[in-house]
Amino acid sequence: MLLPKDVQEEINHYNEESFQLLHDNPWLIPAILGCMTLPAAVCIHGFWKNQQLKKQLKIEREKTRQLNLQNKHSHLLLRHL
Repeated sequence: MLLPKDVQEEINHYNEESFQLLHDNPWLIPAILGCMTLPAAVCIHGFWKNQQLKKQLKIEREKTRQLNLQNKHSHLLLRHL
């Protein structure tokens, strides 16, 4: 297991390498942001679409429930006639 001092040195070394890579290749910045943004956008869109479909499903269930109540009511009325 690394000691805290060793961990800090490893983190600093990794950060220096990352910054040097970005300094040498600045075109990576928009590419990395694009790679990070795309999955987030897909997740947000999926969540939004799922909420819409849940609302639509509730509406359809309520319509079905109302139709069932109307049918039961009309059958009871026909039996009494």
